[in-house]
Amino acid sequence: MQNLIDKIKDFYTNNKQKVHLFGSLSLVMLLIIITIAVTLKIMGNKISYEKLEGKMESATRAYLSEHPDKNPSSTNPTVIIEDKTLIEGKYLKELKKYVKDESCTGKVMVDYENSSYKYQAYLTCKNYKTEKMLDILKKNNTISQTGDGLYEMNNELVYRGENPNNYVLFNDELWRIVKIDKENKIKIILTETENKNDIYYTWDDRYNTEKGSSYGINNFALSRALIKLQSIYTNNYAEHQDLLTKYDLCYGKRSDDSVFKDGSLECNEVLREQNIGLLPLYDYLNASLDALCQTPTNKECQNYNYLVNDDSWWTMTANQKSTYHVYRIHYSGKIESDYASSKKTLRYVLALNPDVLYKSGTGTKTDPYVVR
Repeated sequence: MQNLIDKIKDFYTNNKQKVHLFGSLSLVMLLIIITIAVTLKIMGNKISYEKLEGKMESATRAYLSEHPDKNPSSTNPTVIIEDKTLIEGKYLKELKKYVKDESCTGKVMVDYENSSYKYQAYLTCKNYKTEKMLDILKKNNTISQTGDGLYEMNNELVYRGENPNNYVLFNDELWRIVKIDKENKIKIILTETENKNDIYYTWDDRYNTEKGSSYGINNFALSRALIKLQSIYTNNYAEHQDLLTKYDLCYGKRSDDSVFKDGSLECNEVLREQNIGLLPLYDYLNASLDALCQTPTNKECQNYNYLVNDDSWWTMTANQKSTYHVYRIHYSGKIESDYASSKKTLRYVLALNPDVLYKSGTGTKTDPYVVR
């Protein structure tokens, strides 16, 4: 035993510096491990702001299931449940227990729609705020008088110009926001598609008695285009119906020399509550900032117009001059009248729900708006 102790002493004497270094390193490692453990203990239960919104919604569902008299109804379609109510009822812990922010306050708005309930939590924190896309668009775009931007027209907010900041990323596709309509629905149009073979389509190819051939019939409500669009919606966008809303399609006809740009001609005929459509011609006319863009025959409509792209695409508007002519936009941007049976791009239009939430982006092509 004494022999072993002597050997340890000799080793320590000969390797004193190494032993001290090893001891110091071990102490440092131990302190690091303790620090990490304490941090994880303290912060381990912290979640993202979006997950907290989800917890608030779940807590509200539980609260209302036990207090059914507090639910919204057809006579009182919206109720607001404050975070204080959920915390006092033990449905939710204090908000600071969930996130790295002690300044948060919140509420859950519950709407009664079509005999069901819709829940949306809103948080206001030092470094985060739940915001609607609609509010961001209005805040980021002062009403313009000149140049690219958002204009007040026909009781709507309309994007106009060469390149306004109205890009939005939706369903992993790039879109442009056309306008915010009278009901605060955000109309978006597809910018471009990678597989264009899937969207070249006839507007209609039925037998036309006037022409005596299959030139199509220019009634959008009965068109092949509408059938195709409904199929596209079912296959590609139905899963996002919580972000989208139905809207009315204005498909009335107009003439080459008609000067009305307020939608009165197109909205003479309306398909109510549809999921998807095409752009009515007056929206294309309004997107141009050229003062000489007054009628479908004015070539100036292609000037200062962000809706021009490198393809030829159908509008939803038919030409009054026949039963088989439909307006399309040439790749140059010029408006032309063509046979309904010819093939063009179906550049479809959807409407984002007014309550859809903003996630990120500034509206540029490289930093488009993103909703959630």
